[in-house]
Amino acid sequence: MQIGIPKEVFPNEKRAPIIPSSVERLAKKELKIAVENGLGASIGISDDEYQKAGAVVTGRDEILSSSDIVLRLRKPPVEEITKLKKGSFHISFLDPFNEAALVDAFAKENISAISMEMIPRST
Repeated sequence: MQIGIPKEVFPNEKRAPIIPSSVERLAKKELKIAVENGLGASIGISDDEYQKAGAVVTGRDEILSSSDIVLRLRKPPVEEITKLKKGSFHISFLDPFNEAALVDAFAKENISAISMEMIPRST
């Protein structure tokens, strides 16, 4: 199973959804992790650090089309949903009650979407 993490495209977003220590833990569970080139640049993490932790560093289109799970912070641009692997999962904040077009696009492309803001806090 491959988890893909593309860079955020939202203006002024500096966060990265995963750091090398988390990549290392997932890789030890025999999960394949693919991160987009430059994913950690805004937080001072190089592509080399992700590679050393066990991730494959590759391009955005490759991540979107080949990952079983796509993980990101913010909702994707609607036009990217057609690039996702059919039957895959997308996990991020989605604002589903206000983003009907986004929800419809996921359904049309047979993508299961998990909206993080809809999961109750456990603390």
